[in-house]
Amino acid sequence: MATLFVFSFVKDSHGHNFGNNSFFSSCKADGEKKISKQVIETIDHENKVLTLKEFEGDLVDKYDNWKITLHIETKGEIDLVCWTMEYERPNENVPELINLLDFIVGMSKAIDDHHVKMN
Repeated sequence: MATLFVFSFVKDSHGHNFGNNSFFSSCKADGEKKISKQVIETIDHENKVLTLKEFEGDLVDKYDNWKITLHIETKGEIDLVCWTMEYERPNENVPELINLLDFIVGMSKAIDDHHVKMN
């Protein structure tokens, strides 16, 4: 099954942006539509680090303090991508986010394949 992942800036009911550092994403995972509203917490151009924190959506409905960090490290002419996902499970009955990790790995591979084909 193909996964659809859409990003757009978050707007309130009056059409106003929440800010240049907020966005909305939706995807289809396990046959269900998932919603995520995130704010960019950190952008460090020099160290190539981006941190996003979820403030509304499916993840914060089940998990506390969810955020993800993308770090790109350059070794020679190779860019290495490191994703770090942080969250708290409210109890042991809430599952680990293995499906989301699989999605992130798949998305990273698809982006890499796209860039390889461009060169």
